[in-house]
Amino acid sequence: MAIQTYSDLLSAIESYTVGAGAPGDLCVMLAEEALRPILTHYRMEKKVTLAVPAGESPTLPADFQEARRILVNGQRVNLLSFQNDNLGCDLGYVVTGTTLEIRPAPSTDYSVDLYYYERLPSLSTANPTNWLITYFPTVYLRASLAQAYHWLKDFDAEQGEKDLTSDALSAVVKDNLRVTAYGNTIIEELSSW
Repeated sequence: MAIQTYSDLLSAIESYTVGAGAPGDLCVMLAEEALRPILTHYRMEKKVTLAVPAGESPTLPADFQEARRILVNGQRVNLLSFQNDNLGCDLGYVVTGTTLEIRPAPSTDYSVDLYYYERLPSLSTANPTNWLITYFPTVYLRASLAQAYHWLKDFDAEQGEKDLTSDALSAVVKDNLRVTAYGNTIIEELSSW
């Protein structure tokens, strides 16, 4: 059976657990929560341009997971540490909750080009697909089954599914590397000879 949608995934979970009563929707939700912090893939990349009034800080998009690159008025800004905000550069940023603080705060209106990784969109009957189930359905299946077997208290089967989830995630990592590293020439700037 090909897994292409949320309902296909729920059917597969039911089939693998042989009607044991594991709540498929809960297992998928828990699998997504377990996968979100470890997923970084080029299909998660998004860009948004934010117009920000002088002296204010922009709010991060609701689906923000991790910054990839930030430009303020076309100028790249660097991540700063809360412990040491000695810039050593013209502009820097820190993330505070859902706010992107640009330091020093520009004294005129400015624009922020935010390139970021979005959080994995949740599957549901209203949202039956996302990039992960489309391109890597095995990751969803194995991670969801690990949650199902945990719920069923079959810890040997749970560990087996966690191992298979790791194997499936390696395909995600390889695909991301193939596109982001192997096809792009890395250019390093020399600061001195």
